[in-house]
Amino acid sequence: MTSLHKNEVRNRIIHAAIESFGQTGFDRTQMDDIAKRLGLSKGTLYLYFKSKEDLFLAICERNLGAGEDDALFTNKENVVSDAEQMYDNIRKRERGMDKVMLEMVVESSRNPRLRKVMHQYQSMIHDHVAEEIKRKANEGFVRKDIDVDGLAVNRMLGMSESASKKAWVVMVRAIIDSSD
Repeated sequence: MTSLHKNEVRNRIIHAAIESFGQTGFDRTQMDDIAKRLGLSKGTLYLYFKSKEDLFLAICERNLGAGEDDALFTNKENVVSDAEQMYDNIRKRERGMDKVMLEMVVESSRNPRLRKVMHQYQSMIHDHVAEEIKRKANEGFVRKDIDVDGLAVNRMLGMSESASKKAWVVMVRAIIDSSD
């Protein structure tokens, strides 16, 4: 089996898991359900992922990795349009994931292993954003006194898409103002 084929199967499993978790929830989805959706044996899934929690972490890593090419503030004069474009790119990547992420937050309150995975995911996001902001501060795009820990995701709590995007742009403006 080639590594290309392995990656293809892995990606198919991840996509099927997103669909299954979104439709029936994390708790009610069995690895067997995901395997049936793909026409694979449950054993094949376990060759790629040790558990549902590992599969969920792979979903998180895929989403995070997909954003590494997003340019953050490429032109100081167009910071707001850059921020809007970045927001739109993130939302395209996450399309269909809102329900899954909300399900994971709820389920992690009852499942210590999933809570650990959610913590790992949040740490990865935090580290990625913090590193980008530090890099842009060193390039003179953003203020150096920004508190990265103050960033939060409100969409999962019911904030509308337009309000969420507006909050994102306001946050970016706050980061940029007085960076000279």
